[in-house]
Amino acid sequence: MSIPVLIIGEPGSGKSSSMRGFAEDELGVIQTIAKPLPFRSNLKVARSRSFEKVRSWLLASKKYRAMMVDDFGYLITDTYIKYSYGTEKLYDQYEVFKIIGGEVYNLINALNEDGQDDRIVYLTMHIERDNFGHIEPATVGKMLNEKVKLVGMFTIVIMATSDGGDYRFITNGQPLKSPMGMFPQEMPNDLKQVDTLIREYWGIAPLKDTEKKGNPDETNRP
Repeated sequence: MSIPVLIIGEPGSGKSSSMRGFAEDELGVIQTIAKPLPFRSNLKVARSRSFEKVRSWLLASKKYRAMMVDDFGYLITDTYIKYSYGTEKLYDQYEVFKIIGGEVYNLINALNEDGQDDRIVYLTMHIERDNFGHIEPATVGKMLNEKVKLVGMFTIVIMATSDGGDYRFITNGQPLKSPMGMFPQEMPNDLKQVDTLIREYWGIAPLKDTEKKGNPDETNRP
C-alpha cells in the first residue's frame, strides 16, 4: 500500500514550497489549481480538478515513489460547486455532501490498497478553526470532519506554519500526529527531509535508488 500523508496549513505557510528539495525524477506532482510552482524547479506537473482523473493517475502511475496532490482541498470545493451551482446541480444538498465524503474516503482507501509498498503520497489542504480554536482540515460542510473523520484516515498529519520569515513543519499536537520518534516536534518545511525520515523509520528504500524511466508526460499524467 502507498502511505498517504496529510499536510495542512494556512495559504502561504509553505506547503507547496516544501517540495523544492526533490529532483525531477523523484516526485510526481498533481495540481488541482493551475498555478506556477513557488520556486525554480524542473518538477513535472499534471493538472486536474476531477476526483476520477486524479484517482486514476495515482493508481496508474508507477514512475514515481513519491507523489504530491497539491491543494487536494480544491477537489472537494470543485465537486461542491459542480453539484450545487453548475449544470449538474443536485437539489438534494445532503446528496452533494455524501458524494464528496464518498470520493475522499474511496480515494484514500484506494491508496491503502494499491500494492505500491514503497510509495508515499502527500496531500495538502488548508485549515479552518472551530469556535473553540481547534484546527481541522478545511472542507465543505461537516461530513468529512465529523462523519468520515478525515484526520483518522492518516497515520501522519503535519502542519506547515510561518511567521513571515521562518517556515516550519509542526509534526505533533492535536490534530497533528506522527509515529513516536519519527520526526522532531518542529522541523524545516523541507518535504524531501520528511520523505527521507519516513523511509528510514519504516525501512522503505530511499528515493536515491529510484531509476529514471521514460519521459514524463506533463499534460496527461505524472
